[in-house]
Parts: sequence; structure tokens; C-alpha cells
Amino acid sequence: MDPISRRPLVESAGRELLALLSPVTPEEFVRDYWAKRPLYVKGFPDKYKGLFSIGAFMRALSAPNISGDSFLQASFDKTSGARRPSSGDASDDWASAAFEADPKDAAQLIEAGATLCASQMETRAPLLSPLLAAIKRQLGYPGKVFFNAYLSPPGAGFNWHFDARIASTLQIEGTKRWRFSNRAATPWPRSNGALRSDGIGQYTDPLVRQLEAMGFWRAGQEGPGLPFDANDTTEVLLEPGDLLILPAGVWHDARAGDTGSLALNLSFAAVPYTLLVRSLLDATLMADPAWRGPSPVLPVSGGAPGEVDPEGIAAIRAQLVAAADILRALAGDSAPVVRLWASFVQSANPGFTAPAASIVARAPTTPVEPGQRMRVREDGRVFAMLADGGSRLCVAVGENGSIEFVGEAVSFVQRLLAAREFTAADCLGWSEDGTPFAWDEMQPMLTKLKSDGLIEQADPEGTSR
Repeated sequence: MDPISRRPLVESAGRELLALLSPVTPEEFVRDYWAKRPLYVKGFPDKYKGLFSIGAFMRALSAPNISGDSFLQASFDKTSGARRPSSGDASDDWASAAFEADPKDAAQLIEAGATLCASQMETRAPLLSPLLAAIKRQLGYPGKVFFNAYLSPPGAGFNWHFDARIASTLQIEGTKRWRFSNRAATPWPRSNGALRSDGIGQYTDPLVRQLEAMGFWRAGQEGPGLPFDANDTTEVLLEPGDLLILPAGVWHDARAGDTGSLALNLSFAAVPYTLLVRSLLDATLMADPAWRGPSPVLPVSGGAPGEVDPEGIAAIRAQLVAAADILRALAGDSAPVVRLWASFVQSANPGFTAPAASIVARAPTTPVEPGQRMRVREDGRVFAMLADGGSRLCVAVGENGSIEFVGEAVSFVQRLLAAREFTAADCLGWSEDGTPFAWDEMQPMLTKLKSDGLIEQADPEGTSR
């Protein structure tokens, strides 16, 4: 048995995804389960030891809310306790409902039988952020990944609903009994959904419901609402160390056991290809002034309402043709595509520009010496992807850094990344044909990689051997 399968997740640096899914491999997960069918993995009691706790949950609630966003919700699903006041909205008729809560009221709500959900817990619990980044990298996933935390008193939970994202539950403390449908109501739904008291499933987003009522997106859908079959479900009991991954759109409900429940929900939100294509077109066409600034389309003087200048229409068409030509010319591993994909994988908030770093004068990077022990950056924030049929290696570094390599440098950097840690002089023998590099060629390259943040000194105390 691979020892990773019995090691706490916090002790699996560099193999976080493997440790989370074991004994299912990442390849099996992506091929057989990702967005296709539920996956239940029986863990062991110490699997999530040191990762999170009820104490960490309560400390996170009491920490200053720097963003000012409302991050805490409560629900009285599965209990007979007090409920939120009626809003008069149709959503009051849903079987599952949550409302915004003040963190100062957390203890009182728990005492009253409410489940608490704290969103984006990685921003409030230090251990969770690097774990998210590692899993995102090891999956090569360009979407947004985040942790929600759920604390439920005995018997509390959520009634039947589905999420618009892949939801992965890590059972931390206590137990929770889950029921879930064996197939999605609809693949990658446009919003979350819930059952009404009449048993009909609906989207919870009012705009999505309105557009659906107008006939949008209903091709192939029979009858009103979204399909739900209570007889086509599976039930599992999650205990500490267990993992349950549900594709987006899968109906589920859950109830905490006799001692309550604490769980982390690892969520994979989709980034649509429309966002990727938009970013790709901006990257490839923004050099064209006509793309950056459309011309007016004047109404025809004296013409009928709606008649416009044909030259204006022709200018629009010219840009659409240029965009179509760009897209047709690209392959899945074309360098512009790979650069964009890698930047989304590395970003905590893909699709949005990272805040500009403060301008700070940096000390010049000291040259790498032959006896120095070097390593790929310790935080692991590196994602590499081959482009242009393997002739180019694109490496994303940190939140928004990137380096590209061509020619013999491709195989050299691949070997460096695989080695993870090495003595600088070892690199002299890493040529494709075995002919040693000269140190005066190697030193500038290693120093540049150090300056770019890809590698760092493994013995920061500065001892050279």
C-alpha cells in the first residue's frame, strides 16, 4: 500500500491531491468521476488531523472581516427550531433555505439548532490557502477553487438542493448522513437549485428562473422545473477522514449525527470557455487599434428606423472575422492558449486581473555558485505546461509570473523541475546529448531562474559546499 494513503493530508506536501483522493488516483478521478458521477472515499480518522477544527471555525468567525463581505449564512433545515422571518418571496416555499447571519450571533444560532456555513474559509484559516493552490495546480484546473465550512448541531443539516459547482465534503469532526441523487438534474447548472414544498425542483437565482420561464435553455427538458427522483438516490454516512465528491447539479441532503458535524466543502466552480476565449482574444488582438476602439454605427439619415450605415456594419464584421481567424488558427496547446490556461491555474481568482504589486526596490539577485544547494520554490507555486507540440515549455510562477523556454532549455527545465532539489554544479551534466555545459553558461541561467522566483537556495543560511 502506498504510504500516502495513511498519511494526514497536512503531511503530504507536493502530493496533496493524491493524498486527498487515495486510493482513487487523480487520473481515475478526472476520467471516471469529474462532473460525471459521485465519488465516496472511505478515509481514516487522522486523515484531516491538524487541518481544521471547531476551534479554528470559531476563531475564523471572530477575526476582523477586512473585506466587509457577508461570509456567514445559517439554516434551520432538518430542525424544528426557530426559522427566519418570512420575506414574502417565493423562495420561502423552498424545502432548503439559508439566510445571512452576523458572526456575533453564531453561538446563539448553534444553540437554537441552526447549521452555520462560512464561505471562502481559506481567507480566514491559514492552513487552507496553500492546500487549495496545491490541489488546483495538481489538477491543472483553471476555475475557482475555495473552501466553505459547515458546522451543524445534532440533527441539523440541509434539505434537498443542488449546487452549481462540484462540491467535495471533507468530514472533519462528528458524522453526517448524506443522501444524493445518482445523476445530475442538469449538467453544470446555471445556478444553485432547491426543491419547493410541492416537490418541483427550481433554480434559486431569480434571473435564471425568469429566463427559464421564458423558454431559454429548455431544449430536451420535459415538464416544469428540474428533474428529481427520490427513489434514484444513494445514502452514505460520513465519518472523520471520509470524502464525498458530488458533481454539479446532483441533488443532495444531509443531516448531522448525534454529536453534530464539522465539515469542509472543497468547491470547484467552473470558468466557462466564453471567459477563456474573451481573455484569449484580448491577448491576441489588443495590439490592433480597431479592436480596442469600435467605430460608431450611425443611423442612416432619412432612412427607416433601424437602418444603419453599412460601413459601420462592415467594420464590425471585419473584427468578427479577425477573431474567428485567430481562433481557427489555434490548437489546444498553442502558446497563447497555454499561457492563459496556466495563468488561470495559478490564480486564486481566475478571470480577474491580480492586484498590481507594490513597487518595491529589490536587491540584485546574487549569482548562483557551483556548490550551492538549490530547489524549486518551496511553496510549490509552479505550474508547467508544454505548448506548440512540445517545442515550448510555459511555466507559471507564483500568482502572476511566467517564464517560457524553447529549444534545449525545454528538456533542461523539465529535468530541473523533476529533480526538485539539486546542487548547482549537478546541472552541468543535464544536456540532451550528455555533453557538459560550461559553468559560465550555466551560472547566468540559474541566476535568472532564481531572480524570476522559479528556484531558490535550499540552504538559506548561505553555506556553500
